[in-house]
Amino acid sequence: MLKNYFKIAFRNLFRQKTYSFINIFGFAIGLAVCLIISFYVIDDLTYDNFHDKPENVYHMLTVDNSEADGALSYSITSGPLMAGLVENIPEINAATRLTGFGRVNIGQVIENPEEQIEDQLRTLTIAADEDFFNVFSFKILSGEKENPLQNLSGVYLTPEIAEAVFPGEDPIGKPIIAGRLENAFVAGIVEAPPANSHLQFGMIFPLDIERNPVWWNSWENLALTGYFRLHPGSDPSQVKQKLISFARSGGFAQVFEPDMQPLKDVHLGSSHLRYDFMNNGKNDRMKVYTLAIIAIFVLIIASINFINLSSARAARRAREVGLRKVIGGNRIQLFWQFLGESVIITFIAMILALAMFEIALPYLNNFLQKNLALNLIENYQFTLFIFLTSFIVGIIAGIYPALVLSGFNPLSVIQGNFKSSRKGVLLRRVLVVGQFAVSIALIIAVLIVLDQIHYLNTIDLGYNRDNIAVLPSFDNEQTLVMRDKIENLTAVESVGTISNMPGGTLVRLEVVPEGHDEDKGMMFDRLQIDNDLVETLQIKLWDGRDFSADFPSDVENSALINETAMKILGWNDPIGKKIVMIDENEDHLERTIIGVIKDVNFTTVRREVNPMILVHSGQFVPRLLIKLKPENQEFALEELNRIFLESFPEANLNILFFDDLFNFQFRQDWTFAVNIAVFSILAILIACLGLFGLASFTTQQRQREVAVRKVLGSSVKAIVFLLTKEFTKWVLIANLIAWPLAYYGMTKWL
Repeated sequence: MLKNYFKIAFRNLFRQKTYSFINIFGFAIGLAVCLIISFYVIDDLTYDNFHDKPENVYHMLTVDNSEADGALSYSITSGPLMAGLVENIPEINAATRLTGFGRVNIGQVIENPEEQIEDQLRTLTIAADEDFFNVFSFKILSGEKENPLQNLSGVYLTPEIAEAVFPGEDPIGKPIIAGRLENAFVAGIVEAPPANSHLQFGMIFPLDIERNPVWWNSWENLALTGYFRLHPGSDPSQVKQKLISFARSGGFAQVFEPDMQPLKDVHLGSSHLRYDFMNNGKNDRMKVYTLAIIAIFVLIIASINFINLSSARAARRAREVGLRKVIGGNRIQLFWQFLGESVIITFIAMILALAMFEIALPYLNNFLQKNLALNLIENYQFTLFIFLTSFIVGIIAGIYPALVLSGFNPLSVIQGNFKSSRKGVLLRRVLVVGQFAVSIALIIAVLIVLDQIHYLNTIDLGYNRDNIAVLPSFDNEQTLVMRDKIENLTAVESVGTISNMPGGTLVRLEVVPEGHDEDKGMMFDRLQIDNDLVETLQIKLWDGRDFSADFPSDVENSALINETAMKILGWNDPIGKKIVMIDENEDHLERTIIGVIKDVNFTTVRREVNPMILVHSGQFVPRLLIKLKPENQEFALEELNRIFLESFPEANLNILFFDDLFNFQFRQDWTFAVNIAVFSILAILIACLGLFGLASFTTQQRQREVAVRKVLGSSVKAIVFLLTKEFTKWVLIANLIAWPLAYYGMTKWL
């Protein structure tokens, strides 16, 4: 009997090739899209879950309550606060302090300096104290395991980096060039962080207390990233209250308050944080949930198609059912036959979906910068999900025709008196409206997202970021010499100095205007620039003048402010007025306002411009911005590379452009928009396939009517209108549903 069911199922598939293709291919695409998004979503939702008891690990935040329009949250904290956690709060088992060093040059110590430079590579590096391995579960594979990170010259490498620097050798104990760390040697090999870890590194430095004493001694200085692990069973709310009390007793500023962020929330719950330097590849929870909803919608659309076409096709088999009943087939046998055929088709679609997923996975990984892999045994949850989804859709698609057809009166069917029920037709119409409403809403969402990103990319930032190259600085004196050489290049228009890059976070400090008490201070963003930065970025002056070499006192005594700062200070004519800046070391620095610039946006266009004060960088040269002439860029870059290597022969140069750095903050938005666009297009494709199948089926059902109308003189145009008006009506109704739905959803997103 079972063999016969399979035979009949495949015979019907080949007999109705067009419908079979639409049914199988449409459902397979929907299932494949659902699998792809599910892998992506689950990868994001399981970030940092590989650590031992990750629910007990917390990230230390600092809340800044000084802002009148709402508190700000920082991803950094003070050294003394972290140092005293274990001793002062019994619920805390271990606490560690970290800081990032970016990509650091490393290599073997070789006698020939030229060969040494050539053999160096760059790797992402963090510095951590000795409790790092007590808070996190990164395993030390070899080397010093008992007292890691206590020797200030001992570094830990991941296996890949160790193999790259010491190919085929045991690196433990060997000297190594590790940035500017003196007498460095390899103390151990630590397992590489997995792709779904927010902390990424190829090398770990020990954090040196003596090198940066302000990090450890100043309660006011927020410079380190902190994490701590609670004892199992501890109450986080009680720990938070003790954190606040300890911070207050230690000397934490009144405007600051420590806060706790669960480790599991770091990846998806940090979009609001400033100074979030250590959080690699962070995402937004709303975007992940949006993709999950899209996956559900696409699967629903594909399932509706499958159910619609299966129930529509079933009516054509009424005569077959009648004959089977006449020759002795009973209702139960017919019921299981139709149900079985439906499940078989969905399982064929499932196999095709897995093949599509496997083919698309490498391209997906490359686009999303992830390392997802399909393993049906290891990922048994996915395997179960795929089978259950296919089985359930097969049951739903088959149960209606199975119940209806198995209950037919055989005599009526053979005589040709069978017609589709009104309930069946109504159900198909409702399903068509539903799937097109969802598809249209997705398309509207895509257009709004793309338009929003286009707006963010074209918004007036208050400066010109075109044709500006960025060079790092390693030594102030040498950088000043390098700058003089660069300024003499014919392909260079101007050179300026800036302390912070676009899309990042500016240092904030307290500003007290003249005539006010210190407790009336306001928090401003601070940017350090030189005499030429305003010209290089073509920033417009609203009033006053720029820093100038003709006024040497500008370095110590003058400042610029932006329009927003002028309004907040309540000054109509700020030129010549004085302010006092209170920096992170509690130093009080008096400055005279010499100019007001138009508002510029150096951080993010997602928020309003903050009040900003611009001070002279003096001899401090954090990085150079070089305005290039558009027609000579290739030559200019070659010259920049030559001059840089003459100045810093031990360094690797990676010339970046200012606009690329600014646009980097929109990378996730573009990825999100492209994801929605691709999946929405697939949803529309699936919906159109279903509509095409239903339209073809309806046309075949009405062949006799069409023939009669043509005989009576109807034109082709009239017949086309007759056949399409019903579907057009339902698509228009779908639009009426989709537009309000899309408007509500995108209002929430924006």
